[in-house]
Amino acid sequence: MKFTKLMLVIAAFSAASTAYADSNLGVSVTEKPRPGVPQARWTYINITDSYGQNRNAKFNYSISNYNINFDWVTNDGLTGGCRIYYDVNKDASTVWDDQVAKRRYDTTKLILSNLKPGDQLFVQSAFGQNSAPCEVTVSHKIGL
Repeated sequence: MKFTKLMLVIAAFSAASTAYADSNLGVSVTEKPRPGVPQARWTYINITDSYGQNRNAKFNYSISNYNINFDWVTNDGLTGGCRIYYDVNKDASTVWDDQVAKRRYDTTKLILSNLKPGDQLFVQSAFGQNSAPCEVTVSHKIGL
C-alpha cells in the first residue's frame, strides 16, 4: 500500500513539472528584410532555456477558432507579428489553396505544441502589417 501511495505522489509531481515545462523556455528573436523583397521580412525565433533568454525579446502566440496569431519583440526592441488562418468551412474543399491553408494551420499548430530548447522558428511575413499572413517552419539542432 505504501508503494502505491509513493507512486501516486511521484506521478503527481512529474505531471505538475510537465505542465510548467514552457516556463523554462527563453527566446532570442532576430529579424531582417528578405533579400530582393524589402517589403517582406525573415524572422528567426531561437528557442532556448531560461538562461538564454534575451533581455528584450518576447514571443507570443495564440491559437483559437482556426487562427494562429503571432506577436514578437526582437532583441533590438522592434515589434512584429503575423497570422495563419484556416477557413474550417472549406474543410472538404478540393481547391489547392484551401488544402494548403489546412496543412499550414495543422502543421504550425503541431510545431508550436512541441517547442523545446534548440528549436529555431523561421517566420516569413510582411513588414508593417502585423496581421498579415505568414509561413512558419522549424529546425532543431541535435547534438552535444
